[in-house]
Amino acid sequence: MTCLSLLVLIGICVALAAWVNRGNQRSVQGPTRPRGGPAVGYQPHRPATKQRSKPARKSGPPAGPAPNRAVGLSKAQTQAVLKRALGAAREAEQQRLRALVLEQERRIAARLRQGQGALDFAELRALHEKSWQTADLAKASLDGARSTEQAISETIRATHRAIETEQARGGRGVPAMRQALDALHVDRDVVRTYRDRYRQDLDRLNQETGRLRDSIGANCGEQGRRWYQTRMERKARREGRL
Repeated sequence: MTCLSLLVLIGICVALAAWVNRGNQRSVQGPTRPRGGPAVGYQPHRPATKQRSKPARKSGPPAGPAPNRAVGLSKAQTQAVLKRALGAAREAEQQRLRALVLEQERRIAARLRQGQGALDFAELRALHEKSWQTADLAKASLDGARSTEQAISETIRATHRAIETEQARGGRGVPAMRQALDALHVDRDVVRTYRDRYRQDLDRLNQETGRLRDSIGANCGEQGRRWYQTRMERKARREGRL
């Protein structure tokens, strides 16, 4: 072996020994840490954060509708409120029309329990027209009661605003204003209850009138069928279906 070959062999052995030594040092020191950052494969320990407990929600029944102040009033008290809210003349007319609605409903129901034929066409048509006219008058009366209820509601809102203003000035007049507010709520509830019951009476009359119309068309011969067809076409035009 020449001297040159011997020197090359010695150099290779020295380099190999140095490489083995560096590997042993890395295994002892652990993973390397890049400059400016955490070591490769290293996860820094982060203390667990405490979760704040949310306060428990208070459970309870949901708020219901406001109580109806008309409940518990006697018939005389209710009538007095209606006279005050609607006016004596309008209240009397309301009562008359409502009684007429109930009477007309009973008449139709009684007549439908009997037989109907071609010879009954004129009688049944007159009964139907009377019911139709009664329903129209009752609807107009109901619209008037609805307007009264809306006017009372507006007065209630205005009274609430006036109470807030009075409280800002010291509140000496608030007790009397609250008494007036309570009276307004009673008036509105009485009118609303009366109107709702009146509406139910009118709905029943309309249902009976519809049954009478159908009976005329089915049982009163050719005259009844033509009359029925005409009525249904008018209804379709009113509802925008023609």
